[in-house]
Amino acid sequence: MLFSEREIDALRLLCWCQYIGMDDMRKLLTETEQCNLMLLGLMRQHKKSTAFILTNQGRSFLSEALDNAIPELAQSYHKDAIQRRLRLAGLILTAYRGHIDPFTTTVEELLHSPSLFLSAVTRSRGVNPWGSTRIAAIAHLGDLLCAAHYVCPGIGKLALTDELNAFTNQTARFRDARRAFLFAGESYSDILAELEASEPRTDTKLISYGAAYQCLQFPVHLLSCDDTGAVQLQIMSVPDYRRKLTRAALKGLYQSAENPAWDAFFQGMPFVMAADMDLRRLDDAISIARQEGYPQIAVAALEGQAEAVLFSRYRDTGKARVFILTNEAVSEVTGRPPVPYTPPRTQFLTAEGDVIDAPSFKAPGRAGR
Repeated sequence: MLFSEREIDALRLLCWCQYIGMDDMRKLLTETEQCNLMLLGLMRQHKKSTAFILTNQGRSFLSEALDNAIPELAQSYHKDAIQRRLRLAGLILTAYRGHIDPFTTTVEELLHSPSLFLSAVTRSRGVNPWGSTRIAAIAHLGDLLCAAHYVCPGIGKLALTDELNAFTNQTARFRDARRAFLFAGESYSDILAELEASEPRTDTKLISYGAAYQCLQFPVHLLSCDDTGAVQLQIMSVPDYRRKLTRAALKGLYQSAENPAWDAFFQGMPFVMAADMDLRRLDDAISIARQEGYPQIAVAALEGQAEAVLFSRYRDTGKARVFILTNEAVSEVTGRPPVPYTPPRTQFLTAEGDVIDAPSFKAPGRAGR
């Protein structure tokens, strides 16, 4: 048996994520492929969580196959730690399926785009540069650099000044990139439920994610960790994506807008490209439009975004006409079909161009045999 790119990538993702749930693993491997890797002793299911984890043999195998280019992460079996890792796995897999490279081991590797670096990789190396911040990852998407946080109901509070300092310090070398925050969650509605929850401020330093959302000076993009989110990241990985996608969507009906709050004019209305799910920008665009005498604006986004948020929030309230982006418009900008990336079954080749044959790695047996 020769290992495929799909199998090696699944093992790599297990190494970076530590835990991957059964539903997420089905997006990567068939049941037969899962069984093969388990029979070879490279991965197994954790009994209490039922999630997949990498075995010690699997880690040794992966280290040899990748010339030791894997992170040094201590495996934790504590219930809360497992829950955090499973949430983080949702973000990592969405990035991976959005054609973003998550297999980085240093911040310097973010120099190539699109890529994602997990803060957990360096949190346990000597001096912790992240402190107690809740930054899950840094994502380099086109001309955008994002501090990624996982947000869901009851996620807790954060010290915003510490978050901003850590983000700035760890990305100081990227001088030309635009900064933003990426609030990721299981769904857009999950994220918004936390952001819109009313909670009194009782601490001078710690604030809720809702309060942070309101006062952050950087743009904040919402990200659903699913197929729609993967395509959203594909779009955001293209430099100057708003202008390019607006022109691709409107074609001959495109009219430039002098006000930077809008991306164009369409059928006599201000037009805003909302595929990056920057809802604060969208709200500001609507407010400015009304001040200038436009009762509605036009908005374009992915189908999953419109159905989950934009129809009920903007169309049904009369604030905007919401249009669905066509596959052709998205593909014109990204250069690929607007579907999540699926790893191929082609043979995996090492850096030296060699294949890896499963029989050369013996599955562990019982002691004394």
